[in-house]
Order: sequence, then C-alpha cells, then structure tokens
Amino acid sequence: MEKKITMEAIRLFAAASGDAAAFHTDPEAAKAAGFKGPVAHGMYIMGIAHSMYLSQHSEQWIKSSRMRFMKPAWADTVARFDYDCANHEIQVTVIGENGETLANGSFSVGGKVDDL
Repeated sequence: MEKKITMEAIRLFAAASGDAAAFHTDPEAAKAAGFKGPVAHGMYIMGIAHSMYLSQHSEQWIKSSRMRFMKPAWADTVARFDYDCANHEIQVTVIGENGETLANGSFSVGGKVDDL
C-alpha cells in the first residue's frame, strides 16, 4: 500500500502531537538541520502503518508496536508500506520512492474485543 506524505499532514500532526520542531514544518529550518527538506514525524509514519493495516483488517486491534527509523520520510513523497503477516505478529517495512528502507518494525494484533 502507498501513501503520499504531504506537508499539510505533517503540519497537522505537529499541531496535534505538540511536536513543533521546526525541521518538521519549515523547509529552511530543515536545511539548517542538515536535511534536504521537512521530515515527517516518526510517530506519524508509525500511525500510517497502523491505520493502513487496520483499514484492511477492521476486526483486529493493535496490542503493541515497535518501529525503527533508518532514513527520513520527506514531505511530499510517496512511501510504500509492505506487510508480512504471521498469526498475530505483523512485520511492516516502509520503503521510500528511491527504494530505500525508511523504517521497519512490527506490531501484534488481537481479534475481536471479546478476545481481551
């Protein structure tokens, strides 16, 4: 599954999360910090991974999650989210437009609310 990481979404996430670090929202500040442009928040990328998976598996819910970030997810690029599902452990890899792995991780899922 693919998702465009827009500057608007990054700004909305910054406002909602309270993480207003300038390198996320200001191109000049991002360049001054050594980046080629604004960088999406890691938790935003993890949230996309969760929501995209759950959009296809609405009977499940996430019990725990971990993710490692290797490269920045730039504003206004498309990221691909690849999933490998084994029982209740979901492996996710986030791939950038140039084919580089941006992040990888896993999350465990449960079934119906009755399974709590």
